[in-house]
Amino acid sequence: MRVHRQTLHTWGACAGVAALSAAFSFVPWLYAVGLYQRQAVRAGQWWRLVTAMWVHLDQWHWLADAMAAAGLILLLARVLRPHVIVGALVACGVLVQIALLNQPTVQWYGGLSGALHGLAAWGGLRLLKPSTDGAEDRFSRWIGVALCAGVLVKVWLEQSWLSPIAYDPHWGFGVVRIAHAFGAASGLLVWVLGEWRHRNNRLRR
Repeated sequence: MRVHRQTLHTWGACAGVAALSAAFSFVPWLYAVGLYQRQAVRAGQWWRLVTAMWVHLDQWHWLADAMAAAGLILLLARVLRPHVIVGALVACGVLVQIALLNQPTVQWYGGLSGALHGLAAWGGLRLLKPSTDGAEDRFSRWIGVALCAGVLVKVWLEQSWLSPIAYDPHWGFGVVRIAHAFGAASGLLVWVLGEWRHRNNRLRR
């Protein structure tokens, strides 16, 4: 029963992320108020820091991010609870948007890619933490290694600190690569804060 409930929650998290991002991507008024626009945020529309991660530019952009999110959630749910995974995704997404305020070249942004890079980094670090012995735990740690290595290699190859935005003819729009680097850094920050909180709670017992 417990395993069945965990499975339902995991698939519910995948469906929830896909549905929320679909609403912000395909409902015109949600798209209009949700997209990150630097000048609008600086003028007081702070909610765009939270909503921008759910807005996508077309159906293929949405589908790619929804599938990536589902894949990460399913991998991480081997060890972590679904609501914790979604919480980390949202935290990384908000941190990415805040960091983008310091990038005047990025006037607008939408999508889960920055948040997903953060989730991959955070989740990889969480899976690396040893728990109990067993083949399943060893496999989870190998997943953690793959996630951390994949994020590091991708961020390094993109060299986003040299060119924050790169036009991709496949997508037909400029990919904000700096958001990927900010996402990876956000994932690391969320993990560090989580470890600090866990250590403090353990010392108080």
